[in-house]
Amino acid sequence: QIWLFGGVAYLDERNTPDEYGIPGAFTFPWPYAILPLLDAGQYWGPVFIAFFAASAVATDFGWGSVRLSIARGVSRTQFLAAKLLATALICAAGMLFALAVGIVFSLIATQLFADPVKYVGVNPEPSVSEMPLMVARATLAIVPYGMLAFMLAVVSRSTAMGATGILVYKLVESSAVSLLGELGGNCANFQHMFIEHHASALLAANKNGYPDYNTIAFRAVPDPADTPDPWVAALMLALFCLVFGAVSFWSFAHRDLNSRE
Repeated sequence: QIWLFGGVAYLDERNTPDEYGIPGAFTFPWPYAILPLLDAGQYWGPVFIAFFAASAVATDFGWGSVRLSIARGVSRTQFLAAKLLATALICAAGMLFALAVGIVFSLIATQLFADPVKYVGVNPEPSVSEMPLMVARATLAIVPYGMLAFMLAVVSRSTAMGATGILVYKLVESSAVSLLGELGGNCANFQHMFIEHHASALLAANKNGYPDYNTIAFRAVPDPADTPDPWVAALMLALFCLVFGAVSFWSFAHRDLNSRE
C-alpha cells in the first residue's frame, strides 16, 4: 500500500498526471496515508480475521476441548464468550500491529519522497484528533465480518466453512451491491441487507473532503453521495453483529456435543 501503490505510483503519476490528478501523492505521505491504510485494512482485514476466528473455534471441536471444558463445570455461555473475547483481542492486536507498520512505512516514505510541489493547492489533511474516530469507523466496518465468520464456524464446527464462507460472501455481496445500485429504484433498497453497503458509508465518512488516493482494495473508494447516512450505517453494522452473535450463542447452547468434540 505505502511503497508500491504510494511511492512508486507517485513517481510514475507525477510525470503523466491524468484527470484524477496524482492519487499516489496522497497514498504514502503522513498524515494522508492513514486513509488508504484504513481502507485497505477494512477490505483485507475480514479475510485474515475470518481464517483465524474460524480456526480458533473449530479447532476446539476437533481437539475435544469443548466437551472437556463443559464437563468440568464451565457453562456453554462462559466458554463461547471467553472464546469470542480472546479471538477479538488477538485479532485487534494483529490489525493494530499491521496499521502501526504501515504508519512507520509512511513516515519513512514521507522523508524519502520529499517533494513540496505535490502539496501545492491542497489544504485539508487528517488531523491527529480525527484519527481515533477514523480508526473506530474502520473497526466497526470490519467487526461484522468477523462475527459472521465466528457464527459460521460455531454453527458448522468447521474451519473451512467459517473461512471460505467469508470469501464467498464478500464476492457475492460485492456483485450484488453493485448490481442493485445500478438497477436503482426499489431494487436499491435491498442494498441495506449487505454489510458492505453500510461499511462503505463509514469509509466514505473517513474520506469525505480529503484528496483521492490509490488503494489495494478491489473496489472503488466509497463516495459519500452514494452511501447511506454514517450514523444509520453504524447502527446497522452493530445490528448485524448482535444477530450473528445471538445465532452463535443459541446454536452452541442447543446443540449436542458428540464424544470427539
